[in-house]
Amino acid sequence: MLKGFRFRLVIFTATFTSVLLRLFIILLLAASVFGGAYYAVKRLYIEPERRLVADKKLPPPTPPPDPSLGEFARCEEIRRTAQPAEALIALERFLKEFPESKKRDAALDAIGEINSAVFFAMKPDETNTYIVKSGDSLGRIASRTKVPAELLVYLNQLKKETVHPGQRLLAPACDFRLVLQQRAKRIVIYRGDKIFRQYPTLTWPGANKKPVIILPKQSGKVTDKIATNDKGGVRPTEFAYFSARHVLIHNISGHSLYSHSDDPSATMQRPAGASIALTAAAMSEIAVLIPKGAPVTME
Repeated sequence: MLKGFRFRLVIFTATFTSVLLRLFIILLLAASVFGGAYYAVKRLYIEPERRLVADKKLPPPTPPPDPSLGEFARCEEIRRTAQPAEALIALERFLKEFPESKKRDAALDAIGEINSAVFFAMKPDETNTYIVKSGDSLGRIASRTKVPAELLVYLNQLKKETVHPGQRLLAPACDFRLVLQQRAKRIVIYRGDKIFRQYPTLTWPGANKKPVIILPKQSGKVTDKIATNDKGGVRPTEFAYFSARHVLIHNISGHSLYSHSDDPSATMQRPAGASIALTAAAMSEIAVLIPKGAPVTME
């Protein structure tokens, strides 16, 4: 009887041990499965979320230095210390190398200031001089040279309209055209295929509408120019023309140009309907450079 009890105890112990072993294996497999699943969830979801939260607490990364800023500063130094021609070359090279630079507009403004200063201070030479012939008048010379009479007056500082045979007049090539840039709300003068100067505007038709309306590209020409001062109208052949208040009318509807005055009591001549206002200084320069019939493009 004792032997039978022992035998049964051995059998029970073996069976119990087998069950425990199987249960251990099952638990081990379950732990492995759930552990792997937890590891996968942690790696795919928990850790990225923690990193994201941690990254949000970090200060924003320092952007890499803009190489165009140093190059623009070098151009400015050349402009201060070198001849205008050298400064123009440096600025034009800057625009080609860094067309998306934050300093692009500043470079174009600098180019425009240099171009204006050089153009209006030019000296006579064999390429830009006209010798007055018998029977010439300012109007006839303007027709022959394609230089606006008002520009002849200003460049040669003529105090009266009469000219004399043998008189030498500055009469440079003037292939100027006008571009109206809608998105930038700027007026740009081109000389040939290069920007001569750009001018900021004070008002632009429809600029306050939401959404802003951008009209399709169109072309036209200058159809009329009006100049006035406190005494009335000013003729293009008068030296006072440059300091007058100006209106430049072209056949792109609603976008003619006029001089704006900061003086609320000043009388302003302006086109009928919508129009573009510029400072008096900008309009004076545009009115002298852009003749009747000059091309106008709206972009």
